[in-house]
Amino acid sequence: MSNENRPNIGEDYIRFHKVMTRGLAVSLQNIDEFSNIGALETQNREGFLKYVQSFSSVLDGHHLVEDEKIFPYFMDKLPKVPYERLISEHNIFKSGLQEMNTGLDNLRAGNDELKSLKLLKSGLGKIDQIWHSHIQIEDTQLYGRVGSLKIDPEEMIRIQKEYLKFFQEHTGPEYLVGPFVLYNLSPEDRAIAAQGLPEVVTKQLVPIEWKDKWAPIQPFLLE
Repeated sequence: MSNENRPNIGEDYIRFHKVMTRGLAVSLQNIDEFSNIGALETQNREGFLKYVQSFSSVLDGHHLVEDEKIFPYFMDKLPKVPYERLISEHNIFKSGLQEMNTGLDNLRAGNDELKSLKLLKSGLGKIDQIWHSHIQIEDTQLYGRVGSLKIDPEEMIRIQKEYLKFFQEHTGPEYLVGPFVLYNLSPEDRAIAAQGLPEVVTKQLVPIEWKDKWAPIQPFLLE
């Protein structure tokens, strides 16, 4: 089997970081726009709240997979990665998510709109402050080096499935998370990511059965 065709979980997670990077940028950009007018734009209010909710769930689930599954698996294989620093930064992200989620709850409850938006932005800002340097370490020192390890293809497929299952169990709702992940990727990356999902998800659930449920977030996604 050529290296190009070998399963590589490192490439999967570098690609996943693109999902979160876009989700963070889109959330911050729209918060700034809404803050300028003093409130969420009525037509896309529900969609924006669900988009940020999805970002929160996906980011939290992603870091839980790393802390509980990925880092322990690769610690002896790639021992020079600064795992303690990465885990510590995950706690900063968690603090930002807690602030974000409070802002989301306040917006849903109809509390002070501008104050709630500022709280939401503050939480996202904590994440944005260290996000890019954080994933640079992971992408270059961990995920970018997975392909050089001598991991049996069957073992790589096994852990890919195990980590996906764990992620799905710790995120939700699935009818938002699935489209959020797929459609924050470029069409090229989306096609690659879809190959790792059951066909029922990509051909039945997302485009048909779940479509009405995730339609509100579509204005914030890529085509």
